[in-house]
Amino acid sequence: MTLDFPLVSIITPVYNGAKYLDDLIRSVQTQDYPSIEHIIIDDGSADDGATIAVLRKYPHLRWWSRENRGQYATMNEGLDAATGEWICFISADDRIQAGAVRRVVEFMNGHPECDGVVGYTAAMDDTGKPYADPPFQFVPVRFYAYFSQISHCSLYLRRESLLHHRLFFDPALHYVGDYDWMIRVIAALQVGRLPFPLSVVRTHPAQASKQHRESMIAEQKRIVTTYRVNPFIFNVSISFYIIIHDLNKLRFAFLDGGFTGAKRLIEDHFRRGK
Repeated sequence: MTLDFPLVSIITPVYNGAKYLDDLIRSVQTQDYPSIEHIIIDDGSADDGATIAVLRKYPHLRWWSRENRGQYATMNEGLDAATGEWICFISADDRIQAGAVRRVVEFMNGHPECDGVVGYTAAMDDTGKPYADPPFQFVPVRFYAYFSQISHCSLYLRRESLLHHRLFFDPALHYVGDYDWMIRVIAALQVGRLPFPLSVVRTHPAQASKQHRESMIAEQKRIVTTYRVNPFIFNVSISFYIIIHDLNKLRFAFLDGGFTGAKRLIEDHFRRGK
């Protein structure tokens, strides 16, 4: 089929992200698609200029730095600034899969009725090696509120549709604003599905989901109440999700380090109380 080349905006908020930022930028820069703008907003990093030093190495980027306002306010700022027909939000420690943008545009050219498309999400560890993928990604998107199985880095949406429906992130949230946002996105827009991994999320100790788990759960519960998500089904679904994911992580730990690696993961699990 003939492929049009509409501009795709990749939006990245970053705070103290120098460690992994090069990897993300190169994964966008090496896409086999000719029309991409990569917007990176430095949300007041306090790392002695390390994040800014990485950004300065790449003249093709659209980037700027300003005082800290929080992740979701920064993502809203990126959406306002984007000029692409399609947008995707990806964190500074993740990576876009090779060929992902071309696959997305090919799908959207063939499905004009859709406002967006979501693909699968792979996982990697701190060093970039394959890790336990998030489970239940085959679940229909209408059940997102119960499984949270969609990563925004594998979700591409029509910018015009987001603006028309005022689908911005809630800057009052600190940890699960993407969960709140995607519940509203799925309710308002038609989202198709691609049976391919479009991105890779990185698991590492500095993630907010690991450092602020109790606060994250409290915010999640407020969202469940706000959108009248059945709390019993939600709790059963999330518990099942966690069990399957933990078993998969244990499998990877055993494959990587044998019984010693599995033992280390279990000890770390109980030490962190997670």
